[in-house]
Amino acid sequence: MRILEVITPSHYSGAERVVTYLSGELRRHGHEVLVATKPLPLLEEELARRGVPCRALALSGKWNPRVGSRLRWLIREFRPDLVHTHLSTATWWGAWAAHREGVPCVAHMHGMSSPWWYRRADLLVAPSRGVQDYLIGHGFPPVRAAVVYNGLDPTDFVGLPPAAEMRSRLGLPPGVPVIGVVAHLSPKKGHRVLLKAMVMLSAAYPDLHCLCLGRGPLLGSLRKQAARLGLSDRVWFLGYRHDALAVTQVFDVAVLPSVQKEGLGLCLIEAAFLGIPGAGSNAPGINEAVEHGVTGLLSPPGDAAALAAALDRLLGDPSLRARMGEAARQRAHQRFSLRGQAERTVEVFQRLLRRA
Repeated sequence: MRILEVITPSHYSGAERVVTYLSGELRRHGHEVLVATKPLPLLEEELARRGVPCRALALSGKWNPRVGSRLRWLIREFRPDLVHTHLSTATWWGAWAAHREGVPCVAHMHGMSSPWWYRRADLLVAPSRGVQDYLIGHGFPPVRAAVVYNGLDPTDFVGLPPAAEMRSRLGLPPGVPVIGVVAHLSPKKGHRVLLKAMVMLSAAYPDLHCLCLGRGPLLGSLRKQAARLGLSDRVWFLGYRHDALAVTQVFDVAVLPSVQKEGLGLCLIEAAFLGIPGAGSNAPGINEAVEHGVTGLLSPPGDAAALAAALDRLLGDPSLRARMGEAARQRAHQRFSLRGQAERTVEVFQRLLRRA
């Protein structure tokens, strides 16, 4: 099968990682894949590392008809069996271009953004039941919204540097407890809530460190908040890291304190593959990445005190952390494998092609 993946990113985060992982896995399954993207060096580098061909094009603007024209030209050149779009601009124009070239379009809706931009697609893929319910609630019939969980390749977690070595490389003091969040530094991810929870934990865990991986517009204000709260020496903003999985190994608990609904919460699944329990917001998407009381703990979105209590329970009980971490690892292998995602995605594609 020849598949054109189209994504219009503004930064490298969850949706972009899904495209990177899935495109590489589809190629390993024998499919021919080309990724069309707005210029984004980090995405282009990660695709190149996995041997996935990429075409960087000017694809900006929901009301820019040149986006559609450029995609029509690429479809004529590549001659895909199907166009698979990611994010709203890519879907709006990708579906338009695909239909004018007689090609079906599947849209992957990574979060709970406005579904209006996705209405042109023949079929939608939701990364969680939460997103599927959201689409159905906005009038999409269930037959048009298939659930395919995002997946990870277990081999990516083999051969990582030992956690102790990574602690030393990062300069973390020996033996200190560490929590971490891997997310774009934007308001919806809830970093401000996490910093407030850190203050509440300071008396019980005066040496608790928090590693924040990711870039984004809130970097400056989050640094100021950390300084104002007296956390500057214990909250580290590490930016984007190619070795994010190796860094994640040093977490005692992985955190995703989002104040809005998520598509799924890929960073919590990455941590689960490493045997690390999660602490997240009890919101659609996240509550499928973490099974409350089994693989981690959930708390109400925006509630810093409840988040602090969940972290206290996990940090203060090593045996509980170990049990939940192992349960998370087993669940991740069963439910969130990249091979399973690719196989299920191909099934969805074939179902649509049979209808076309």
